[in-house]
Amino acid sequence: MIKPKAPPFVMIFRELLKDPKWRKLSNSAKVLYIYLRAKFNAKTLNELTLTYIEMKDVMTTATMSKGLKELQRTGFIEKTVPGGLFRGKSKYKLKGEHKHFYYKGKRL
Repeated sequence: MIKPKAPPFVMIFRELLKDPKWRKLSNSAKVLYIYLRAKFNAKTLNELTLTYIEMKDVMTTATMSKGLKELQRTGFIEKTVPGGLFRGKSKYKLKGEHKHFYYKGKRL
């Protein structure tokens, strides 16, 4: 018998939803955080990318830029590799007490 596989999902911990810093974030910053978590890949672990092109149907580039800066300023993410027009994709890692992923029963 084949075990049914769950569809792809993004895990957000309940503690995060109660965090006062999370509650103060703008909606665009919250959406960006969820999209960054959705980019988790077991091979790259906590090296996440999210481009303006990927988000063009979700928010404007100005809104995305403000949201990413807000996430950095409040300690939810850190830019590890700056990107840009000629430098490629920016890379981010999650920070803080809610940064962990669980993959195959292990906390990463």
